Amino acid sequence: MTYSLPIAEPRLAVIELPAAPPVVRVAARFRRRRLPALVLLVLGTVLVVGPIVGGLFVKVASGQQMIDAFAPHLTVDQLGRYDDDLQTLRTGAAAIDVVYQDQQIPAGKYPGLDAYRTDAPAIDQRATALLKRIRTAEPDYRRVASIGGFDRVPFLLVASGLALTYAGGVLLGGRRQRSGGAAILALAAAAALIAYPLVSDLPSRSRAGERLQNALAPVMTGQTVRQEQDDFVVLVTAVGELDTAFRSEQHTGREAADLNALVRAWPEVSSDLAGLVGAINDNITNYEALGDLDDLTSGVGLSGLVALPWFLVGAGTVGAVAALAALRRPRKELP
Repeated sequence: MTYSLPIAEPRLAVIELPAAPPVVRVAARFRRRRLPALVLLVLGTVLVVGPIVGGLFVKVASGQQMIDAFAPHLTVDQLGRYDDDLQTLRTGAAAIDVVYQDQQIPAGKYPGLDAYRTDAPAIDQRATALLKRIRTAEPDYRRVASIGGFDRVPFLLVASGLALTYAGGVLLGGRRQRSGGAAILALAAAAALIAYPLVSDLPSRSRAGERLQNALAPVMTGQTVRQEQDDFVVLVTAVGELDTAFRSEQHTGREAADLNALVRAWPEVSSDLAGLVGAINDNITNYEALGDLDDLTSGVGLSGLVALPWFLVGAGTVGAVAALAALRRPRKELP
């Protein structure tokens, strides 16, 4: 009888291993984008300070005031009335000459009419040239007058500049949680700068503004106003004599009708001419301010009026690019 003894199993030694470190996901490190922030900060400062230092508020407001002041004088009906007024004066001057010759009226009997007979051709020439310039400028005037909110452009620049400056400051040194909102604010301000000139068709209308300014240059002067006022005095004196002392002269037929028509029409004619000359006189300073706006970029050979919309678009584009660069996601770094 045989017996089998159990075989003892070998025991393995216990090996103690060091505890493995836990797997930890490292949070993304927030990296401030200094260049976009600096661009927004500098651009915003320029947009805020530039309009104030350059007097843009006054210049643009003056231009808008001039456009508004000429509105009643550049309607189709009013331009037609000016033509009728000049024709009435021409017809009256011709009738006076005929009566003088027929009646052999001596010089000096009616000093006011004598002066008008001498000056009538020059008065008519000056008035005709004035109205021709105004009529020629009327289409460009319409395009400029149709610009919506032109006098608010400086406010757009300053408001956008403040938004860009604030966004640049937050991105440069503010709290991380506010960086996204700041970048979006900068993007919105930049979009406004780009959208306004494009929506309002400012590029083509600002070119019309430059043409309008050039067309009115010979008109919007103190010398023009003084000359027109002198002519007006001659007309007032002549019509006054026509309506009083000259009635004693015998004149009938067509000449009598033309002179009576001049006397009857004179209140409207004088009102039209005085209103136009008054508008010119009252807006010489506004016209000069608009000229200063156009001269802002004369140092680089550009018209300030023509350059303005593209400055808005350019500033908006730079701001938008910087804002989008600031909106890029931060890079994650692994341990």
